[in-house]
Amino acid sequence: MVDSQIGDIRRKILSGGERKRTSIGIELVSDPSLIMLDEPTSGLDSFKARSICKLLHDLARKKGKTVVSTIHQPSSEAFHYFDRLILMADGYTVFQGDARESMEYFRTLKYDVPRLCNPADFFMTNLSINYPKKQRDIDLLDKLQNAYRFSIESRIKVDNTLIKLRLPRDYEAGDKPYRASTCVQLEQLFYRSWILSKREPRISRAKILQTLVVALFLIPVFWQLNDYSGLNPRKTVPKYGPAQY
Repeated sequence: MVDSQIGDIRRKILSGGERKRTSIGIELVSDPSLIMLDEPTSGLDSFKARSICKLLHDLARKKGKTVVSTIHQPSSEAFHYFDRLILMADGYTVFQGDARESMEYFRTLKYDVPRLCNPADFFMTNLSINYPKKQRDIDLLDKLQNAYRFSIESRIKVDNTLIKLRLPRDYEAGDKPYRASTCVQLEQLFYRSWILSKREPRISRAKILQTLVVALFLIPVFWQLNDYSGLNPRKTVPKYGPAQY
């Protein structure tokens, strides 16, 4: 299927799964640093979905790419390729953290979590909200939101006890707002720009090319304007007196 056409609405040559993988491949051609995907495994069988997740996992681990994806009920093998997980119920975040710790988190909430089960199936079953909402759904949302809020607050308290920033020794209330001098600030800004230009040489080449193109367009406009600088405006502009008859 390498030389096959993608097709259109009327003439469908590729299947839905092949079109999905083709769209992912087109986005990866430009080698982006941030990859955002909307359900990349929808319409694929378990083997192809696992291969897509493995590819994205290798891009993140080996090439340092940032991969953000929404996924709908993956297989157990595909689920273990995710590093961080965000679970949502009715538009509210109920869990955020390491994907491997998600099942243990729900055990702490007194959920009966089977040891041999697909985590995605467990989340879909226990986080689904029926519409219109009933009292059971409202109580479930309150429980999940309060537990998530408590975990975030406890984590912030632990971080505050571990991270302590000391004030400078020469700090005084009446000091200048900027601790670094102007020379130090300019030096750091130039150094930062130099690092960015080394990391993204394509941007530097594009700026140089843009400057050259603009110069080529401006040169004919101002070419040989100095030839008119020696003219005396008094001699070239005639003076007309009162009309004589």
